[in-house]
Amino acid sequence: MKEKLQKFGNCGFLKLLKQGLSSKYFPFVTAAVTLLCYYLGLDLVLIYYISITGMLILLLLEDATPFISIMLFLGIMISYKNSPSDVMGDSDYYFRTANLVQIFIILSLYILTVVYRIFATISKRKFKFTPAFFGLCGLSAVFLLNGLFSENYTAKNLLYGLIMAASFLGVFCVLKDNIKLDTEGYEKIAFAFLAFSAVLITEVAVKYIFIDGILSDGQIDRSKLTFGWGIWNTMGMWLVMCIPSVIYLAYKKKYGFLYTAYSVILCLAVFLSNSRQAMIVAALIYCVCIIILLIKGRYKIANICIAASALITVIVFAVIYRDALALYIKEFIEDLLKGGAKGNTRMVIWSQAVDNYRSSPLFGVGFYVKFSYIPNSGLGFMPYMCHNTVLQLLSSCGTIGIIAYAVHRIQTIKCFIKNVTIERTFIFITISGLLLTSLVDNHIFNIFPTLVYSSLTAVIVNDTLPKKN
Repeated sequence: MKEKLQKFGNCGFLKLLKQGLSSKYFPFVTAAVTLLCYYLGLDLVLIYYISITGMLILLLLEDATPFISIMLFLGIMISYKNSPSDVMGDSDYYFRTANLVQIFIILSLYILTVVYRIFATISKRKFKFTPAFFGLCGLSAVFLLNGLFSENYTAKNLLYGLIMAASFLGVFCVLKDNIKLDTEGYEKIAFAFLAFSAVLITEVAVKYIFIDGILSDGQIDRSKLTFGWGIWNTMGMWLVMCIPSVIYLAYKKKYGFLYTAYSVILCLAVFLSNSRQAMIVAALIYCVCIIILLIKGRYKIANICIAASALITVIVFAVIYRDALALYIKEFIEDLLKGGAKGNTRMVIWSQAVDNYRSSPLFGVGFYVKFSYIPNSGLGFMPYMCHNTVLQLLSSCGTIGIIAYAVHRIQTIKCFIKNVTIERTFIFITISGLLLTSLVDNHIFNIFPTLVYSSLTAVIVNDTLPKKN
């Protein structure tokens, strides 16, 4: 039997399949399939594709780095046509019995494959029980206890806590000791984000080209910037997370200035998403990435010219549309601090989060608490969020939640600091993009971004690359 399995593992087709899944260009195939299925409404086809390729990566490949690209595309697999949200497709697609049964079966197999790979890693004695692992275990335990002993505690709190724990810890465990982070490994991650960004930019461009009324009198109607899998803020967050990888490729690759030019297009897409928090975070991390590129990278003159041209263009537009820009900034501050007619104030929500914490300071009131000024998205399963990571933890998980998160955050920062390289720096900036946008939104607790976060945290904790003296 052993000889037969070995013979099967060495067959030509399997070798070719492994090479394809391991290729740094594999994410571009996934990107093409994602776009095709998104616009044709073939959600089940995409679910099967992502699930099967993800399982094959975990079952066949020693180096599971390509699994990170699967985590990325998971977040954008719901098409506008089939979205259950009432602000998008308002479809019953994901509630039809035939579809639900298929999704349940493929999801169960997917979870079993993840569990198998984790146990296989442990049985081979490859799994390292690091302080960061135990810290993440503590945070996951806190999620399970969310809202315990609070007045309105229900079984839904335990279920969502279980999903959060699995999202933070499961992917981290399967990747931490199964990824090979040499130069080629980091390049695979960067190409995954590059392919992912191409899909995002395409979806933004299609909205502006084909949706009537999205631009009117110099104003963007962002209510039309919905994408099946999320709204303008979700789009902005994903685009922001792609910026560091593109700049890394500009630093690493031959003719890297072409990636620098592409990064300008990527930043333009962030602004066209009309997500105000994404614009601010993008401006910050783009400046940091460009400074690193100009100091460490090649093609300095070409990169300086591209960056300077982009900056001059921004200044010219800011001068021409200064009145509109001033009004936009004023409205942003008012919406953030005062609230009012538009009803998307953060201060009211944050105040309620503090009140929730006061009412149940130890374990919080749980995730399933309604906040004012937040419209129903149409996704009854997803809890209302208070649009700030720290306050969400205080409200949902209380004092033990914020302590566990603080320990986890300190541990990840220490893991990065003890082995600072260019590659790890760009990964750290990518995580920072998600965390910064989550200070005024709920991305980190939205399952799909959580999976990407735990994947990148595994990269930070992994120490494959040699330390630099």
